[in-house]
Amino acid sequence: MIIEKLKVEDIPELLKLYNSLIPFETSLEKSLRTYKEMLLDENYLLLVAKQHDLVIGSVLGICCKCLAVSFLVIEDVIVKDGLRGKGIGRTLIDSLDEFAKKKQCAYAILVSSAYRKDAHKFYENAGFTDSVVGFRKLY
Repeated sequence: MIIEKLKVEDIPELLKLYNSLIPFETSLEKSLRTYKEMLLDENYLLLVAKQHDLVIGSVLGICCKCLAVSFLVIEDVIVKDGLRGKGIGRTLIDSLDEFAKKKQCAYAILVSSAYRKDAHKFYENAGFTDSVVGFRKLY
């Protein structure tokens, strides 16, 4: 398994993986535009885990800055069904931890749907705590 930055040719495969995680429709064209924008911003890191040139996992980290501290927002953590529990997600999170340290982030935050109990156990094992309450507003 290798962890690397997303490449344009991996986007169609990643979008298929996202279908099991994100309930929003997207087009390849829109995703390509967004990817190009992300490449121009050094505070974005979109990683994929690959095995035999196939995308088997992914994670997005965004370093946000406020006047007091920088912090990392983690989104779209996903490992292909059937491959979870094999260290892929942990390796992706560890890679984001390194990115956060380079960016001098004070902490990382993420949200997870309440019903995703297995994901919550994974996050706790990766060092996250549930000592905050998160809210989301959809547009």
